[in-house]
Amino acid sequence: MKSNSIVFSLSQFIIIISIYVLYGKFTLLGYINVSFFISAILLFIGGTIYIIRTGSFDFFATSMRKVFVRKGQQEAIESMRKPSETFSANPAWFFIAGIPTFVLMLVALTWYYM
Repeated sequence: MKSNSIVFSLSQFIIIISIYVLYGKFTLLGYINVSFFISAILLFIGGTIYIIRTGSFDFFATSMRKVFVRKGQQEAIESMRKPSETFSANPAWFFIAGIPTFVLMLVALTWYYM
């Protein structure tokens, strides 16, 4: 629980620094814009890691290897490991930072249009 709050606080700190760098002052619209991009990047990276780790990408990678292989290298392609076996990153950190940031962006967006 403590590490989740640290990750969330770190993402909010990055957002606030980015607002001051891009806009020069803190505004609600600046927070909405920057937090959308930060949360979208975090969720995209987390989703990509999740897809690779679950094995959904293995069939595509194996098929592409077979299509682009030269005739004498078929055995080498078949002996290669699948991407899900070689990729060991955990997507939880990206989701823990991205989902609450996205929810706060939605709350700020609702507040902005009220």
